[in-house]
Amino acid sequence: MKNKNQLIALVVTGIVLLGVIIFYLRSNIANGTVEPILSATGTPTSIWDALLESTPYAYFTPLPEPEKSLLDGIYTKLDPSWPQWWKCLRCADYRVAGGIWKLQFEQGVMRIYYEVTGWRSIASYKVEGDRLYLFNDPYCPENTGEYKWSIKNGELILETIDDPCSFDLREKNISKQAWLSCTDFADAPGCEEKRNYQADIIPADISVDVQIFGGDSRFFTTPPDVIVHANTADFSPPAGVEISYAQNTIAQGVHRILWWDDAGSWIEAKIDGSFEAIGVQFLGEQTIGWARVLFDGEEVWRGNTSAIWSKSGRHGGFINISGFDEGVHVIRVEALGFDYRPVTIASFGLSRDGNIQP
Repeated sequence: MKNKNQLIALVVTGIVLLGVIIFYLRSNIANGTVEPILSATGTPTSIWDALLESTPYAYFTPLPEPEKSLLDGIYTKLDPSWPQWWKCLRCADYRVAGGIWKLQFEQGVMRIYYEVTGWRSIASYKVEGDRLYLFNDPYCPENTGEYKWSIKNGELILETIDDPCSFDLREKNISKQAWLSCTDFADAPGCEEKRNYQADIIPADISVDVQIFGGDSRFFTTPPDVIVHANTADFSPPAGVEISYAQNTIAQGVHRILWWDDAGSWIEAKIDGSFEAIGVQFLGEQTIGWARVLFDGEEVWRGNTSAIWSKSGRHGGFINISGFDEGVHVIRVEALGFDYRPVTIASFGLSRDGNIQP
């Protein structure tokens, strides 16, 4: 009886330890504190490159033989849903979100990557006829997903047969829309060569003076005299200031999120008062992307908003415009959209004497 009780205790302990390990792996892979792979080599230059250097771990199922299949290749999709523009340490795995997703099948290894936030996963796969089986995924190591697959005109279509992984989110994600083969669609978003994301571009011979200040203008040594929240649906602007924006923008607190859309995404402030400087405050997570600023219809700045400045997980900066005559003026911000990332506008800042110092 004593030996039997000891055996039961050992089994229970083993089950608890296994649960702790699985919970640890899921939690820490999701927030990026550990890689989802245990055999990465080399020094990665990006998350995607690091993922390419990684291999799955055999949680409950042996790794398949590294054999090439008819499915092998890199695929991409541009999800038109809202992107994830906030920081999340424990968002749902495989959560459907807008932006570029990449998917690779390579000799028994499946890799998936969400470009906006850097979320990624890796798993084993096996192809049998028109069936695809996914297993050894760190987010659901106990599950095997089954799909029917087909490739038509360079588009990979995955139809779910059965996949409970991550509360059915994996199947909702990868079967939501067709994936474009990078072999057939080399210029598709996610397939093309990487762009040069430089921080600031100020056109030559513009009619005003432009300054780029890193940080949050509310806490500058000399902040703007008037700060107008971008989300005027909940916070009315002061007299003399009119805020308007495209219907496809997204309200979040005092902010407005500009998002890629075929119709364009923009916000602008019309100023009627005696101000000598007008600026716009970009402020968000590392996910925020490219935008341009126009003053009275003239482009005065464009760049990668996340590259202006960063501190303690916050990114962005203040684009300040001065050197214009007194009167009615319009400052407008447009999401450029080619990088398919959100752009977070926190506020517009106005200065009566033009003296703004970070």
